Amino acid sequence: MTINITRAARLLAAVSTVALLSACAVTPTPFTAEEFSAKAKADRAAMFDGQETLSRPLTLSDAVARVLKYNLDKRAKMMDEALALGQTDLDRFDLLPKLTANAGYTERSEPNATRSRDLITQTTSTSNPTYSADRFSITSDLGLTWNILDFGVSYFTAHQNADRALIAQEKRRKTVNNLVQEVRFTFWRAAAAQALKAKVGETIASSEKALRDSERVESEKLKNPTETLRVQKTLLESIRQLEAIDQELTTAKAELAALINVAPGSDFKLEVPSNGDMSIPAWSMSIEDMEEAAMINNPDLREQDYQSRIAIDDTQKEILKLLPGVTLSFSRQYESNSFLMDNRWNDVGAKVTWNLLNVLSGPDRIAHSESAEKVAEAKRIALRMAVLAQVHVVSHQFASAAKQFERANKLWGIEMRLADASGNQQRGGTANDIERISTETSAIAAELRRFQTYAQMQSAYGKLQSTIGADPVPARVASHTLDGVSGAIVLAMPPVSMPAPVPQSAPAVIDKILPTTPVEPEVRQSDAVADALSWLGRGIAETFEALSAPAENAPPVVARNDVDG
Repeated sequence: MTINITRAARLLAAVSTVALLSACAVTPTPFTAEEFSAKAKADRAAMFDGQETLSRPLTLSDAVARVLKYNLDKRAKMMDEALALGQTDLDRFDLLPKLTANAGYTERSEPNATRSRDLITQTTSTSNPTYSADRFSITSDLGLTWNILDFGVSYFTAHQNADRALIAQEKRRKTVNNLVQEVRFTFWRAAAAQALKAKVGETIASSEKALRDSERVESEKLKNPTETLRVQKTLLESIRQLEAIDQELTTAKAELAALINVAPGSDFKLEVPSNGDMSIPAWSMSIEDMEEAAMINNPDLREQDYQSRIAIDDTQKEILKLLPGVTLSFSRQYESNSFLMDNRWNDVGAKVTWNLLNVLSGPDRIAHSESAEKVAEAKRIALRMAVLAQVHVVSHQFASAAKQFERANKLWGIEMRLADASGNQQRGGTANDIERISTETSAIAAELRRFQTYAQMQSAYGKLQSTIGADPVPARVASHTLDGVSGAIVLAMPPVSMPAPVPQSAPAVIDKILPTTPVEPEVRQSDAVADALSWLGRGIAETFEALSAPAENAPPVVARNDVDG
C-alpha cells in the first residue's frame, strides 16, 4: 500500500512538472489576415455608428456641432474624463475600513497528540499521549480593521484624484477649443473648393484648348513664332497655376470630412454665401478684459492650478507618514474544534505601529515635496506670463488677419470686374481668348486668396476665444440633438459675452503674477504636522458625513456639459 502511494506521488510530481514547463513555454501567436480584416471592418463600422446623416447643406455651426458630437479625438478626451471621474468614485471605498471574510478547512492524517515534560527534571511523562484538537477543522471569521494612518493618506489621495478629474475636464475643454478653431479654418478652405472647383476645371479646359490651337498655329506658321511662343508660355503658366489651385482644393474637403467624422469620399455640400458676403466677426472686449478673462478661464492655467494643489497634497501625505499608525480591529471568529468550550467568539484589538525609518527620512521627503510645490508654482507663474503674451499676440494676429481679408476682398472685387469686362470684350470681338483666360485665372487666384485669408481670420478668431477660455457651446443647451447643439452654437457665435471682470491695466496684472519681492514660505515641521492632523480630522468628519448622506443627494465632483447627451 505504501509503495502504491509513493508511485502515485511520483507520477503526480512528474505530471505537475511537465505542466509547469509547458505553461512557461509561451510562443507569440500573431493575428491571421482574416482576423485583421474582421477587426478592420468592425472598427470601420464603429467609427460612424449612431451618426445622423447629412441631409442638407452643412453650415459652419453644423460642422462645429458635428465635431463636438462625433469627432473621435473629442470622444477619447471624454472617455479620459469619465475614467478620471470613475476613479474618484472608487476612492470613496479606500476611505472605508477593511471588511474581510476568511474560511478554511484543514485535515491531519493523525491526531495532534502530545506528551508533557517536566520543566525542572526534564523527564517525560509516562502517561498516555493526549490531544485537544480534531483531525478535521473548519475555521471562519469576519473581521473589520481600520488603519487611521492609511485613512489619512487615502483621504489626500482621493483629493488628488478629484483634482485629476478636474484636470481631465480642462483638457477636454482645450481639445474642444482646438477642434473648433481647426474646423473654422478647414470649413472655409472646403468652401473655397466647393465654390472654385468647377471654375478651375472649366478654365483649365479652356486653357488647354487654347494651347492646342496655339501649337497648331505654330506648326502651320500662321503667325510670328515669337508671338506664338509667348502665348503658349502664358497659357502654360496659367495652367500650372490653376492645377496648383486644384490640388490645394482637392484635399480641403477630405480634411473637413475627417474632422466631422464623415466617411472619406462622401459627397456633401456646404452652405456658402452665394453673393460673396463674408463678414468679419465683431470683437468688443478690451485688452485688459481679455487678460483678466484669460487669467480666470484659460484651460492650461486652470490645469496648472490643480497641479499645484496636487503638489500641496503630496506634502501633506509625507507629513502624515511621520506619524504612527493606529489599527483598530473587530472580528467574529468560528472554529469547529469539538474540544473548545465556545466555538464562536468575538475578537477586539488595537495596535500601534511606527516605522522609525520614516522619521529619519521624513525631513528629506518633506523638503522634496516642498520643492515640488515651488516648481509647480514657478511653472504656474511662467504659464500665466505666457498666456498674457499670447493674448496680445493673438489679438494682433486677429486684427492683421481681418485687415488682410479686407485687402483680399477688395482685390477679388477688382479682379471679378476685370474678368467680366474681358468676357464682354471677347463677346464684342475686341479681346482674344488668351486675355480672357489670363484675367479669369487671376480672378480665380484672387477668390482663392479671399477664402484663404478669411479662413485664417476665422482661425485667429477661434484661437482668440480659446486663449481667453471662452467655450464654443453655452453652459446650458436646450437640446443635445445635433440641431439643438448647432442652434446653441449659432447663438454663441456673436461677440463673446464673458463675465464682467474688473478692468485692470496690463502692468497691474503682471505685478500680481510676478511680485517684485519673492516671498519664501517658512513652514516649521511642528506647524506642518499640526496642519496635517487638522486636515485629517476634517477628512474623517467629511467622510462619515458623505457616507451617511444618500447617494442620490451627493454633490457631483465635476460639473460637466456633455453635448453627447
